[in-house]
Amino acid sequence: MDIQRRLYILSVLILFVIAGGVAGFWSLGRLAGHEPTLLNSLYQTIITLTTVGNTKPPLADVWYGQLFIIALLMSGMGVLLVFATSVTAFFVEGEMRQIYRRKRMDKILKKIHDHIIVCGAGDTGLHIIEELLSSRQTVVVVDAHEDRIEKIIDQHPKTSIPYVVGQAADDAILEKAGLHRASGIVVALPDDRDTLFVTVTAHQANPDLRIVVRANDTADELRLKRAGAAAVVSPSRIGGMRMASEIARPEVTSFLDNMLRGQDKTLRIEEISLDGKCSMVGKALRDTDLRSQDLLVLAIRTHGDGTYLYNPPPEQVLQEGSTLIVLGPTESVQKFRPSS
Repeated sequence: MDIQRRLYILSVLILFVIAGGVAGFWSLGRLAGHEPTLLNSLYQTIITLTTVGNTKPPLADVWYGQLFIIALLMSGMGVLLVFATSVTAFFVEGEMRQIYRRKRMDKILKKIHDHIIVCGAGDTGLHIIEELLSSRQTVVVVDAHEDRIEKIIDQHPKTSIPYVVGQAADDAILEKAGLHRASGIVVALPDDRDTLFVTVTAHQANPDLRIVVRANDTADELRLKRAGAAAVVSPSRIGGMRMASEIARPEVTSFLDNMLRGQDKTLRIEEISLDGKCSMVGKALRDTDLRSQDLLVLAIRTHGDGTYLYNPPPEQVLQEGSTLIVLGPTESVQKFRPSS
């Protein structure tokens, strides 16, 4: 039985003991020839249970009164002692649990690298985190409201999600989240001024960091890109494009929704970067293991001019620095990534 449930049961027992004490002092007092009121009976019960008591309680001169007071003291003191012990354990264990969690989280944050920092765990941040986790990305959550982070952790009980509680606009908070060791940062804050500050700070601290930010005001998009953001996402523009797609191309929209919102959430359009360590470099597309892993190559982004070759032929030779745009299971994509 957990401590919270134990405290609830003990609280109910204390109320029963007090109610029994009031009823006993009132009824036995009348039996002994006194005229006790309910308030007087409550008073006698409280001072008896707290061992303050009178020098000579009203029922101490009759045998049944003595037995009642003994029974009340034995039962009441036992319940109160257990209750006090449980309250102490509740606060001590809760504090110790928090201290242990913070130390454990600090150790994880010091070792983590090539992760993605998500600043803001609101409605938008929640969807970002869920999609990144579905894509098998390592995520560190930064938010000033711990209850938002707890909500995300509760929704993913089987996943250990590192987090930092604090303002993302604070340099020390970003540093604690491993800014220098991160591969990317997503800023989904409600205030564009905070977003601009985080963008500038992140870009100066780690120029190689890919920075993706949300712009609530479309007028701030150019400013954010100048500050170092690689991509600026406008919710109003995305929402408008989505609504237009629902009208103009409903089947395409339905296909993408099924792919992204399927129950297994494993089918994704992903990218695979071909660096010098990739075994596929120099091979023709047909000679790779992509098809055997259920991966369909939709396009290749060339390293030189950055153009896209859509539906590449089987004889296409893969070059270092290019990027494959593939459709398939997330776990298959992981097998071809350098970090896997």
